[in-house]
Amino acid sequence: MNSAEQSSPMPLAQLLAWVRDRSTQEKKVILRELLDETATVTMASEPSLAKDWNDKEEDEAWKDL
Repeated sequence: MNSAEQSSPMPLAQLLAWVRDRSTQEKKVILRELLDETATVTMASEPSLAKDWNDKEEDEAWKDL
């Protein structure tokens, strides 16, 4: 994608069509980037979520599940 394409949101159907038109190698790069980004967000979120979830009240609420 060029800089003009990155500046405005793209409808999901259009994005998926764009990805389908990429070569296998380009799709691998796209997937690797998405996985890297997902891992980064997950790791950054964990400490924040732990503040809410790691307490006795949460343990009590979930003990029977």
